[in-house]
Amino acid sequence: MFVDLYEDRELNKLKRNIFLAGAFLVAGGIVALMRELPIAGAGNIEWVYAAAILVVAGIVCIAFAVNIFPLKKTYFSMDQAQLSYRLTFFSREYILPWSQLSAVKTTDEKVIFVLRDESEINMALTVIPDDKVANHIKRSITLAAMERNLEVNGNLMYGHKVAL
Repeated sequence: MFVDLYEDRELNKLKRNIFLAGAFLVAGGIVALMRELPIAGAGNIEWVYAAAILVVAGIVCIAFAVNIFPLKKTYFSMDQAQLSYRLTFFSREYILPWSQLSAVKTTDEKVIFVLRDESEINMALTVIPDDKVANHIKRSITLAAMERNLEVNGNLMYGHKVAL
């Protein structure tokens, strides 16, 4: 199962909004610089720095919008060997082999993967843009974990652990 979390149409809309925000920041920063530079004295230097920061932030936004700094693909993937996901454009990618999992806990807001070394990895469902997709992913993880006789919300599917 592979789910692309942002369709191309949604991604293009997001990039357009980032571009417009960047253009607004650059324009505002340039106007502020033009206003502050002629009167920049010892007392107004902070305003010049603030205007320059606006320009830089706007340029960074525009760079993301026109793919100078490409956004990473957001997805969820699950197969017989592992599950992997990246939920936001700047988050890290998680690759979790089923053999490393000992339990799965699900709530409406997140899925918690308990690893064999007792550490936990949280997958926040609230950052997935479509609630139906988030619900589908949560149910698919639950069913796949039950098929592998992993503990799901404190319950085993077959009532006992299978030794591996």
